[in-house]
Amino acid sequence: MKQHGMKKSLLMRLTIFNLFCIGALLSSGFTPMAEGYWERQLRLKGKMNLPVDAILQLKYTSCGEAVIVMAYNFAYPETQITEQEVIEFALAEGYYTESKAPFTSPTNMVKIAEHYADIVSTGRVKDANEGLALLIKKLTGGDPVIIDILARLDDPQSGAHFVVATGIAMDPKNPNATKIYYNDPLTGTNRSSYWLGTEGVWNAWQNNNDPGGSGWWMIISSP
Repeated sequence: MKQHGMKKSLLMRLTIFNLFCIGALLSSGFTPMAEGYWERQLRLKGKMNLPVDAILQLKYTSCGEAVIVMAYNFAYPETQITEQEVIEFALAEGYYTESKAPFTSPTNMVKIAEHYADIVSTGRVKDANEGLALLIKKLTGGDPVIIDILARLDDPQSGAHFVVATGIAMDPKNPNATKIYYNDPLTGTNRSSYWLGTEGVWNAWQNNNDPGGSGWWMIISSP
């Protein structure tokens, strides 16, 4: 037990160190080739947040359908869809069960997204370093990231919940202050929460109890 605690503590220190290094590079004069607008915002201002319109989910269990709508409409502003039509499609195909968990699984989230979008990518991250690196890369590249976390970050029993990560704030002098911006369909607002800690986004992303949901992500990219 003691050895396990030491390993966990070491892993957290390495995570914080890596976060510091990333932030230091961004805040220093380091500028990668062909630096984009959102990369520049993060480097110069220490934060960036994609302007993804937040919506309030129509049903208590339709967070998955709501975040697909948010991500799709951001990627395809000329052919926007509504949550109601996504719910109807998902119900007809058996991808969404309103009264039976997991309601919409990560696997079925991909199937729904692929019905509407031409470019859908998905995967899983295994640790905090990999998760943060993915978010920085995708968000500064202009792609919001759908992730599977907890409905309430301070309650491990609150159940899995899909949100759309839209931005990040980093302080190279304090890696523990790193925050993630995300659209929460449960409130219909853009919120921010700390990345690390027992009530942080990473802990909720890693321990959401959804089948295949730990570290799962999905992106709907512009054509």
